[in-house]
Amino acid sequence: MQDWRQQQPAPGRSGGNLSAMWQNLILRFGSVTQLIIWVCIGVFLAQLFCQFLGFPIVDYLFALRSMQVLQGMVWQLATYMFLHGGLWHILINLLILWFIGREVEYFIGPKYYTRLFLLGGLFGGILWLVFNLGSATPVVGASAGVLACVIAFATLFPDRELTFLLWFILPVRIKARYLALILVAFDVVPLLQGAQTNIAHLAHLGGAALGYLYIKHLGYGRVPRWLQAVLAIGRPLKSRPRARSSATRTSTSSGAWGGSRKVRRPHLSPEAYIQEQVDPILEKISREGMQSLTPSERRILESAQDLLKKRQR
Repeated sequence: MQDWRQQQPAPGRSGGNLSAMWQNLILRFGSVTQLIIWVCIGVFLAQLFCQFLGFPIVDYLFALRSMQVLQGMVWQLATYMFLHGGLWHILINLLILWFIGREVEYFIGPKYYTRLFLLGGLFGGILWLVFNLGSATPVVGASAGVLACVIAFATLFPDRELTFLLWFILPVRIKARYLALILVAFDVVPLLQGAQTNIAHLAHLGGAALGYLYIKHLGYGRVPRWLQAVLAIGRPLKSRPRARSSATRTSTSSGAWGGSRKVRRPHLSPEAYIQEQVDPILEKISREGMQSLTPSERRILESAQDLLKKRQR
C-alpha cells in the first residue's frame, strides 16, 4: 500500500490532494499534527522571550480579546489557538494532540484534519466571543481545536480503549466515548454552576461541537436513530431489484446512513476480489483519506468486509 505522502498532486487536480506547497511543508515536518505542535512550541518560546524582555507583544497582538476583535483585530480568532498560558497548559494540549490527533489525521487525511483542528479553534473562539463581549480577559490555547480532535476520535472509534496516566502517575484505561463525555462534563458542569474559573469553557465546548458536526459531515461515525428515522421519511420508494444474473452475486451491506444497499460482486475468489477491487480503494484512502471515497467505493469495502466475516465463520 502506498502512503499519501509518496504521491505528488496531479496538475489541476482537486479533491483530497493538498497543494504542492502545503504538501511539501507537511513532508518537512512529517504530518499536520507535528507541524501544529512545532508551531505551538515556537510561538510559546516567542511568548516567553517577549515576556522576559517586559514587552509581551505576542500576547497583545495574537491572544483573543473581545474588545480588540471588535476594534478590527479579527485575526485573533485564528491566532489565539497557537498561544498558551503556561508550561502545563501547552504540555497537556500537545500530548493529547500527539496521541489522538495522529490517529484522526491518518484516518481522514491531512486536508480534512487541518480543517477539523482550525475550524474547531475558530468556532470555539467565536462561541466564547459571543458570550463575552466587552470582557478584558484574554483567551489563549489550542484546547478548542484539540477537543475537536478528541470528539472526532471518539466518534470514529467509540469503543477504542485508551490508556493514560492520571496525574502522570496512575494508569487508567477507558473507552474513547467515555473519555469524550468526561472532558465535555468538565466544561459543562462549571458553566451550569456559574463557577468563576480562568478556563474558557465555552471555547472548549464550541470546539467539541464542531468536531462532532464536522466528522458527521464527512460521513463518519454512527448516525443516531432519530436522524435515521428523519432520513427514512424523505427516502424515495425504490424500484424492484432486477433478477440476479448467473455471472454475478449480490451482497447486502449497511450504507453510510444505516440503510441497506446491494452490491454486485463478480464470481471471484475472495483473494482475487480483494486484490482487484479492494486494494486500489485502500491505496486511495492512504493517499487522500476516507472522505475521498465515492458511495460505490464505500459499498465495495462494505461488501469485502461481509465477505471476510463469512469466511471467518
